Amino acid sequence: MLNRGAPNAMTLDHALGSFAPETHPRTERRRGDDTRGRLLDAVEALIADYGFKPLTHRTIASRAEAHVALLNYHFGSKEQLIEEALARRASQLLEQQHEALAVLRASGDWSVEDVLWAYGGPFAKLDRDVHPTWRNYLCLVARLAGHDPSDAMMMRHFGSVYRESVAALRHALPGVDEVALAAGFRNCRLLIEHDALARCKAGGHAPVVTSSPEQLIAFLAGGLRALAAQDAGTLTTQ
Repeated sequence: MLNRGAPNAMTLDHALGSFAPETHPRTERRRGDDTRGRLLDAVEALIADYGFKPLTHRTIASRAEAHVALLNYHFGSKEQLIEEALARRASQLLEQQHEALAVLRASGDWSVEDVLWAYGGPFAKLDRDVHPTWRNYLCLVARLAGHDPSDAMMMRHFGSVYRESVAALRHALPGVDEVALAAGFRNCRLLIEHDALARCKAGGHAPVVTSSPEQLIAFLAGGLRALAAQDAGTLTTQ
């Protein structure tokens, strides 16, 4: 029984107060995680809708309803924020693409179209009822080529599926020059992303002039096969 009259007795308020230093940092971490999440959501949405050029510390902070100083506090720079926004959902996109390519490998044989669908399938769903955050992420990825023509950012985050796609195309188009095949697939990727970007700008309501994903894949596959025919023709004339 607590002796309220004893001078050395610990009061209930004092006992509870002794836990405050342990719980306060947890609360601060939760608040920090929430702010980081809102900043990442904001940069995704802004790039999806407007691209990279109009992106500023102030517009990001305003969209996230956060103080502008918190951007540098949590990420160090706008560039690092963009990198982390790309990294946050990259595993989700990579999983879909790698799984589709794994299905092809398990089948033992596949076509050029199959490989292009495995890579571009997630972007073809932009016209459908996708969650807004996933739509924003796909649109962010689709804008990468225009922001970074060197492909450095794309290769940092998606290099594994890029290489696996080229390897799968090598099986579907044996004999094609390695450099020509890699360049051909890069052109396919750029057109897939360009088509996705048109759907992003249309807000899920693609205009009539936008080709269907099926038409685009057929067109791209024809181009890659033309590379194979061109290489075969070169060999016969040598």
